[in-house]
Amino acid sequence: MFKRVESEIKLTALFLILGLCFWLRVQHNTISSLRAKNQTQAQTITQQSAVISKLELQAKENERLTLELSKQETESRNKANDVIKSISQQEKSSDAYNSNAPRSVIDFLRQE
Repeated sequence: MFKRVESEIKLTALFLILGLCFWLRVQHNTISSLRAKNQTQAQTITQQSAVISKLELQAKENERLTLELSKQETESRNKANDVIKSISQQEKSSDAYNSNAPRSVIDFLRQE
């Protein structure tokens, strides 16, 4: 009877050890899987950070170009307004169909 209890204890201990080994293996696989996911996420974050940096640089360049174009457009508009203002009242009131264009307008159009 003593041998039977002793063998049951040994068998229980063996199952307990095997169960713990299985649980340890499952935990190891879970940790390995999480590390792989973590590595993938870190690479994705690095790539996205690089893309964001490039996009920020492009946005700054676009802003600079937009301001430059706006400045050029304003200058061109001011030149056109100056030409319009330089047209005399007599030229403005004359019959446009039969008259020559004002010299300032012709010069301005040739300039472009």
